[in-house]
Amino acid sequence: MTSNIDAVNSILIVDDDPQICRLLSAILEECGYLCVTAENVPSARKALRQVAIDLVLTDRDMPGESGIDLIGFIKDQHPNTGVVMVTVIDDPRQAREVLALGIYGYITKPFTHNQVLITVENSLRHRRLDLYNQYNTVILAQEVAKQTETLNEQLRFLQTLIDAIPASVYYKDAHGRYMGCNLAFEEFVGQPRQTIIGKTAADLYALRLAEVLHENDQHLLQTGGTQRYETAIVLPDGSPQFGILHNATFTDSSGRIAGLVGVRLDITELKTTEQSLRLSEEKLRFIMNNLHVGAVMINPHRELIQINRQMRRWFPDILEESGQWFEAEFVRKRWLLDEDSPIQEMFNTGRAKEATVPLKTAEGERIFKVMFSPIYDESEKMTHAALGLFEDVTDTLLAERELRQAQKLEAIGQLAAGIAHEINTPIQYVGDNIRFIDEAFRELASLYATLKDWLPTLEQEGQASTFVQEIEKISARSDLDFLLEEMPGTVAQTLEGVNRVATIVRAMREFSHPGFEEKVLTDINRALESTITVSRNEWKYVADMETGLAEDLPLLLCLPGELNQVFLNILVNAAHAIAEATENGKKGKGLIRVETGSSSDWIEIRISDTGGGILESIQDRIFDPFFTTKKVGKGTGQGLAIARNVVVDKHQGRLQFTTEAGKGTTFIVRLPLL
Repeated sequence: MTSNIDAVNSILIVDDDPQICRLLSAILEECGYLCVTAENVPSARKALRQVAIDLVLTDRDMPGESGIDLIGFIKDQHPNTGVVMVTVIDDPRQAREVLALGIYGYITKPFTHNQVLITVENSLRHRRLDLYNQYNTVILAQEVAKQTETLNEQLRFLQTLIDAIPASVYYKDAHGRYMGCNLAFEEFVGQPRQTIIGKTAADLYALRLAEVLHENDQHLLQTGGTQRYETAIVLPDGSPQFGILHNATFTDSSGRIAGLVGVRLDITELKTTEQSLRLSEEKLRFIMNNLHVGAVMINPHRELIQINRQMRRWFPDILEESGQWFEAEFVRKRWLLDEDSPIQEMFNTGRAKEATVPLKTAEGERIFKVMFSPIYDESEKMTHAALGLFEDVTDTLLAERELRQAQKLEAIGQLAAGIAHEINTPIQYVGDNIRFIDEAFRELASLYATLKDWLPTLEQEGQASTFVQEIEKISARSDLDFLLEEMPGTVAQTLEGVNRVATIVRAMREFSHPGFEEKVLTDINRALESTITVSRNEWKYVADMETGLAEDLPLLLCLPGELNQVFLNILVNAAHAIAEATENGKKGKGLIRVETGSSSDWIEIRISDTGGGILESIQDRIFDPFFTTKKVGKGTGQGLAIARNVVVDKHQGRLQFTTEAGKGTTFIVRLPLL
């Protein structure tokens, strides 16, 4: 075996024929190759362990191990060493089998000089190319490993980044299979990332939700761009969970859509809060709409933010988000629009402001108590809104006015009772004196008549001529004949006037101060007569009064003062109805008729008028408190309500009416006999 192996290209020749080894060595060394020989495979393995061999020329068939075994050893232990087979076999099929082992060349014995050199040179060139490729492959592998590590670091950073996002993040391929996700999505799905990757929505969600997700994914993957929609799922505990999905497609290097990336925002808490706010708003709206006061919310620009149902009833033309209504209703009152107005002052100072203003409603002009208060947030900071409350105080003011009037009337009634008492005494002795004068005059007239009868007799007899002459002079001077003729009528008229005053005084006393707080037996006819007398000033100019009072009417256990008020209210209403129908008597007087009657159980009072009747549209409302068809200040709507209360509630009676348009109305009061 040659030991000089310092040449760049070292070749190991393995053949059991020494002559072949020498011949090949001579040919190769002549060209500058360093050759090492071995007579069998074990020797060749030893040489390979000792020397760096570039190329091995080996026989195929040798004693013991063959060249095929050596090739296997070289491929396993010295993969950078090239192999050329030198053999006497020239069968193409066997040659292909040997070449399939990965050797560089095949030399057939007997060989030529040039054949050996060409094969060896080509094999070494092939080896150099393989080594260069291996080197480049190693460099490339190192670069790839470096880039891969960089990419892995970036992926780890990106994964850490998306894992830090509290919203669920995921990305899918063009077939809808999950390629990755973040921790929030793992928690949402309830599976680790390793099991999620490669699955579809059908593997993770219920059928209905999976179908929705798949349909939306396919639409987005076909059209590209972005997508946003809302989903809802039911958790195992039965509670709903809501989410908003934001999806967008991404493309590959060729520009084709390669998949989609998505973010799921959990809006369950937002939905719950929204639902709570909606319920609170609905409750607030329900409360506002069922208030008997009007409620509005306005901003500093006088724009309406919200109004309730009562405000729409009063003001059907009112518009939300508009200042027109305020402009129309308040500008003339200078209550809202001035820079120093209460509304502006409220927004500036944060203090509530109120006022009483007349406003035009669908039912006509009404008086409202208006209060505006600023709205504060949870931190007690004033918001840019204010709440306005509108309370219709028209009826209250009228009731207060009526109460004050009633109090005045009560005082007047008490005063009238006192005056009646005071007047009654002088009227009584005036009447007594006039009656005394009447009686004395009658006696004097009788005396005078007797004297006149005796005068002719006395004259004939010539007796007392002087006395007779004096009597005649007095009679002529005093015109006693005229006095005797006129005095009885004058005295009668004076007594009639005194009796009339006494009757009015008695009626006033009985009506204004009956003096009974508990039910007492009462003559209803007399009560009606007193009421007719007291109310005479209301009806005497527009109506005549007729009465048909039953003479056998029994006494009634009642509250006479309360019933007097009932009769008075009905009589005054009758007078007003006739006055309206006759234009205050210009078309002639009407008629009021008062009748009484009784049965075994009831006393019935009928008060009829020839007014215009009661409209059918309001017949079911005339007994309602504060309902009136009269102008403001003319009536309060309390009269018939009080009458119904007295008759029905206090006396367990009945108060009814019959009416005919254009002909009049009859009120029927039925009071039970106990």
